[in-house]
Amino acid sequence: MALRIPLKGPVYGPLVQVPGLAHGPVNEMGVVFLFGTMAERLGFVVHRIQAEFPDCEAMRNIGGDRWQRVRIEFEYESRNFLKHMHDIRECDLIVCWKHNWPDCPLDVLELKGEIAKIAGIAKIGN
Repeated sequence: MALRIPLKGPVYGPLVQVPGLAHGPVNEMGVVFLFGTMAERLGFVVHRIQAEFPDCEAMRNIGGDRWQRVRIEFEYESRNFLKHMHDIRECDLIVCWKHNWPDCPLDVLELKGEIAKIAGIAKIGN
């Protein structure tokens, strides 16, 4: 017999155990927080976060002491960029939890995959 668990209260993502975060994101705000905890390790320095598009302006280390400005849009799933009707000319990088837009014309940083690489495992959650 399957247990019926009421669907009230918060829902948590998969265990990720990144310093400062126990569970993976379940929404865009979780992606923003997770990127903030991982930015330095991923070679980014954030200059600005804002509510309007694009969400973030950062510098990306491109080798040694060389940096490049990047305009970042945070999404839970990369395809949400389309749903929100953002202009690809105004963004350089989508940072997401799940990359589900195979033909995306922008660079995509999938945090779920980055955590798996860091942890040395093949896959995290769904």
